[in-house]
Amino acid sequence: MNYLDYVRSQVTKEDWRLLKSRRDINLDAAVLYGMWADFVNFEKRRRTEIPFLVTRLAEYDNPRIFDASLGSGATTFGLKLAGLEKIVANETDSHLANFAKKEAKRLGIDWSMITVTSHDWRKLPESLAETFDAVVSTGNSLTYLFKKGDQLAALQNFRDVLKPRGKLIIDERNYAEHFLKAPDGSKFRWSGDFVYCGKDRIAVHPIHISQSMVVVEYAHLDGRKSHLALYPFKRGELKGLLREAGFREISMFGDYRPNFRPQDPEFLTYVCCK
Repeated sequence: MNYLDYVRSQVTKEDWRLLKSRRDINLDAAVLYGMWADFVNFEKRRRTEIPFLVTRLAEYDNPRIFDASLGSGATTFGLKLAGLEKIVANETDSHLANFAKKEAKRLGIDWSMITVTSHDWRKLPESLAETFDAVVSTGNSLTYLFKKGDQLAALQNFRDVLKPRGKLIIDERNYAEHFLKAPDGSKFRWSGDFVYCGKDRIAVHPIHISQSMVVVEYAHLDGRKSHLALYPFKRGELKGLLREAGFREISMFGDYRPNFRPQDPEFLTYVCCK
């Protein structure tokens, strides 16, 4: 299923009509793939993300990790370069997986040593049950699921594949403060310091904000432009879903810091113990 058809399957009929009526919205994912490496800025991202993850995983001896959201490979490759070897990287989009393969070559990482799967989070196979010390879903990835039933199914499956006392580490954009408080986009913030760090090459801003859907524009310096339709989690919504999925010990971080004011962080990260 291509991205356009996927979005149509997820959003409301009203939101789909809006997307189709806006001539300034380009949902051709191939354009975005071409600029994704610049948007991520792997070297800058790894300086903040990877130390945080390694610290959270330090209690495990050679942990087995399920990277649920391979994307361009930033988290998997960062963990590999930090010395963590037992990683299963999951990506349902074959175009992104091929892009990650090219990134691995650029970084000198042996792609053949990485186990890559393409499981739908909503239907993870039973063979994975209780086989991982950690599940990592970073890069604001759950936002691509718009329906509560799908979101909850994914989180429950993440919990199921964890060993006892295993951890889910998952993040979200601070939608409540930086999007939903101002539908005109005036509260939007992107420093380029966390998660997506390519501000020197890519301009990013929301062009539509509602309670049911956010549309974000990505404009490259070379003139390329693309858009993503995202589900905006309300304040406390993702944490509530994590509890509903069965996680009881949940620690929350703002831009990787444990102490923060709600309006400050661009990304919220949850460390959840099974």
